[in-house]
Amino acid sequence: MLLGVNGPAHIDFSDYALTETVCSTALLFIMFYGGFNTNIDRAKPVAAPAVLLSTLGVVITAGITGVFAHFVLGFDWIGGLLLGSVVASTDAASVFSVLREHNLSLRGGTDSLLEVESGSNDPVAYMLTAVLATLAAGGDINIPALLAKQIILGAGLGLAIGWAADRLIERAHATAEGAQTIFLFAVAIVAYALSSYLGGNGFLAVYLAGIVLGASDITGKVEMAHFFDTLTEMAEMAIFFLLGLLVTPARLSQMLLPGLALMAFMLFVSRPIAVGLPLAPFKTNPRQVALVSWAGLRGAASVIFSLFAVVAGVPGGHDLFDLVFVIAASSIVVQGSLLPAVAKKLDMIDATGDVRRTFND
Repeated sequence: MLLGVNGPAHIDFSDYALTETVCSTALLFIMFYGGFNTNIDRAKPVAAPAVLLSTLGVVITAGITGVFAHFVLGFDWIGGLLLGSVVASTDAASVFSVLREHNLSLRGGTDSLLEVESGSNDPVAYMLTAVLATLAAGGDINIPALLAKQIILGAGLGLAIGWAADRLIERAHATAEGAQTIFLFAVAIVAYALSSYLGGNGFLAVYLAGIVLGASDITGKVEMAHFFDTLTEMAEMAIFFLLGLLVTPARLSQMLLPGLALMAFMLFVSRPIAVGLPLAPFKTNPRQVALVSWAGLRGAASVIFSLFAVVAGVPGGHDLFDLVFVIAASSIVVQGSLLPAVAKKLDMIDATGDVRRTFND
């Protein structure tokens, strides 16, 4: 932001389409690593509630937030639901970063629950965003057919490419140092690109391909995990640098109060409801529900999804981008910074555990 149009450097960068392309590319590696680095053995006990949170929870969050945006902030119904969909997913990279940096091992498998939920909910938010952005831009679409195509092609190709890559990588017996890592790098790109080209959900495909490969017994998996750990950190930095350069700080002042109001509403109303309802059948400890609700950080994915709206030609798309930027930045600062203290206050920290066992490396 300091280097941008209102900063001392006065760099006037306003290419939303280029930023969307670069950031989507970066996000596909973050999504792949979210799947690849998931420890399946630790994730299995929490798989059912995590999947409910990453599907039904996202829809509930989008719906309740959209209603708030309509009645309180004056959005029309489609615009409000679009905003709710854009900010409905939690940011995997931010959640992983906080858990690791503070070595937060949480009771009851909560760390694994958060990892699987935050790593797998972007595809659902993306589908909702794609549908509502098309409607907001005046497009005519067959919603059931679009969703079915997104899910079936995304899931099918992701699982198939992951399975085929697992067989190939073991049969090749690559001896050159780094050859297998380069192969996985290519697999991530193919899983996203092929599915997206055919009309499927590329983020779902690349995440499931990562899950399959992460669960397989690949030689040198630890070194691969370290490579993708570094790659995703670089991707996260690239995303936020470009988004900071793209945003116009002079326009943010008018979005500050609505953005903070939305962040607070999601933190204390829509996110707790979206967590409490799906977890109710599992008789989840109320303290765990409270912590999972607090850990619903908004981040890079939400801002990237708002770029889709701008590129799709949604009226008011630039204002939506500014608003989501404020929501994501304030969420990371407030929720991310206070997450360790909230976990301690709720007595949810497992002093004998090691959060690193949640991840494959």
